[in-house]
Amino acid sequence: MMKIMLIDDDVPMLEYVGRLLAESNLGLALVASASASEQALEQFRLTEPDIVVTDIGMPGMDGLELAEAFRVVNPEVRLLFLTCYEDFQYSKRAFQLDADDYIIKDELSAKQLATSLDKAMRRIRSRRELLDRYTLQQDMMRHKEALKQSFLKQLLSGSSEKELLLFGERIGISWKLPYFQHAVLHIDAASALGRYRNQDLPLIHFGVANIAAELSAGTAITVLPSGQSNLYIISNIHGSVGIEDSLQAYLASVGDKVHQYLKVELYGIYSKDAFSFHQISASYHSLMSRCDSIFYVSDAVVAAPERQVSFRQSFDGRGDKERSLLALGFSEGNMSLFDLAINGLTQQAATEQLSPRSMKERMADLVRQSAYETNTEVEDGFYMLLGHAFTADEAARLTKRELRNLLGQQFNGAPTGSEKDVRLQAIDSYLEANADRMVTSLDMAAHLHLNASYFSRFFKRLAGVNFTDYVNQYKINLAIAMLKQEHETVENVAYTIGFSDRAYFSKVFKKYSGKSPSEYKGQ
Repeated sequence: MMKIMLIDDDVPMLEYVGRLLAESNLGLALVASASASEQALEQFRLTEPDIVVTDIGMPGMDGLELAEAFRVVNPEVRLLFLTCYEDFQYSKRAFQLDADDYIIKDELSAKQLATSLDKAMRRIRSRRELLDRYTLQQDMMRHKEALKQSFLKQLLSGSSEKELLLFGERIGISWKLPYFQHAVLHIDAASALGRYRNQDLPLIHFGVANIAAELSAGTAITVLPSGQSNLYIISNIHGSVGIEDSLQAYLASVGDKVHQYLKVELYGIYSKDAFSFHQISASYHSLMSRCDSIFYVSDAVVAAPERQVSFRQSFDGRGDKERSLLALGFSEGNMSLFDLAINGLTQQAATEQLSPRSMKERMADLVRQSAYETNTEVEDGFYMLLGHAFTADEAARLTKRELRNLLGQQFNGAPTGSEKDVRLQAIDSYLEANADRMVTSLDMAAHLHLNASYFSRFFKRLAGVNFTDYVNQYKINLAIAMLKQEHETVENVAYTIGFSDRAYFSKVFKKYSGKSPSEYKGQ
């Protein structure tokens, strides 16, 4: 029997929802009710419910913050939110938390509650069925995975075709056609760590491999684990006609399924050409060597370029700018400065076509130095994950995450700005992630999936100022922090935070600070 927990600081409302639950006859066991955040956290850990129905407007931790804490303890808990307000930011955050429903209290009825709970229960059953299949197959798959790894090793070492094809038949790999095409799928560690713990990553890799194998059933596609966070995909085909579309479609379906069930992103690179059995080893090493060529490409799945990209092996400059921004971010407790530093490094690396290895080494050095200067500890496994990052974006997100982890240690829990309205906190998070460019109300409305005119009116009511003033004040606060550095120039500050024209920057700076940048710097 599935277990449910109810949370609302309004006790009569809590009792009302309990009565509606009893009338639903869904067979759910009510294991806990809580009217305060601390009580809810304790009861959640003790009772381990499958479904939580929570009010959003709670004193202390609100329902959304509670839900985030619940997801840390149990990432698979299903969530239903109750609220008195029909608010775009609440509904957006509920969507980001993968909630099953967002219900206005005035519209709550026994039928609506039953419908929402039934949806959550169906999702739980679906996931349990999937996990049951994985559990039943786990021992066999682990054994089979070891055999497949051995098969791949022999395949790449040039063993005889006859022996390998016989070995393959014994473990379910049947290659009857004369040609092959292949691809590599990479699990984005940054997206995985946004939802799971570091120690859960091997299980996530196992789950992705199972999904890829399930989707290859009945096809001529073979999934082989190639170590770390990669899967080697090889398709047995008649010839070169139409092969690209077929493999692309398969890779896209794996990415969609993995995102649906595990909420993890994949990157992929595939070959356009067909090759014979005797060319598999050489083609594999050629494909792997060209993975670096797409390091600065943002597409999820791309074709391998015909030639390897020529990279530079070192940066112009010593990275003093990034180090000073990070030091300032730690001293000010301002995570936006981390984003500025890493975004700037990433953009410069892409422009100069710095080798992926050199870029990742620079990022590792920045984290290592920050940990040393702040007397904090880098998370186990960070350097390994960074070293295996498939794209510049994945490397940058891993680095930003680790810098926030160090800041959290320094302040015994990273500053959350909890005194701010939760909707403004979400907008600030977007501004932090885009601190190096000018964000307009159109950009923000598109990010929130809102009509631009509605967003502008709503924001003015929410913040008391228009969005342009809010962004400019945010930018000038960043500039003021940066200008505290002795050798920092006005031109560099303006460029770093997204102003392309110094005169315009000076005008905006004076409007929001009362002084020109030069006057401020002089003081």
